[in-house]
Amino acid sequence: MFKINFGSGPLRLDGWINVDLDRGARPDVVADLSRDMPFASASVDYIFTEDFIASLTLAGFRHFLRESRRILKPEGAMRVLTPDLSRLARMYLDSPDALVALWDRTVGVPVSTRSGCEVVNLAMELAGRFQYDSPTLVALAADAGFEAIRVDYRKSRHAALRELDYREPHESVSMYHELTPSG
Repeated sequence: MFKINFGSGPLRLDGWINVDLDRGARPDVVADLSRDMPFASASVDYIFTEDFIASLTLAGFRHFLRESRRILKPEGAMRVLTPDLSRLARMYLDSPDALVALWDRTVGVPVSTRSGCEVVNLAMELAGRFQYDSPTLVALAADAGFEAIRVDYRKSRHAALRELDYREPHESVSMYHELTPSG
């Protein structure tokens, strides 16, 4: 079984090929995932990525999805975790104090104004180049030849994709999706 953890950073998965651009993270494969991937077509059973896709531009993510679809076997699956822009925005509007408390607990970058406004701005600055909500991610996945469904924390139809998620729901504003090749 061939399993790849894209954008692994320092969070390596045992039994997986860990891929990252940062050599300092000591990945198994160093690759720029906004470009063509160094893997054969239809050769990968499972792909996992957590908190990586926001580091890509929108165009880079589109390419990443097309390449992931190319290398994934027809019966394979991909698990994508990323911050949920909708959840971040709702917390900012509905419970900014809870957002600041979550930030303090899980990110630790000082918030001098102690405001939800500063947290949102820091989140956008630090989280990457493009933030997603579920409808946008699902639509982009469909354009790349995937069916995408929102799934729960550490839950999957595929045993290999269960229990992988690092950030728990109460420690993040993450959303979890499972992508399978369509058609």
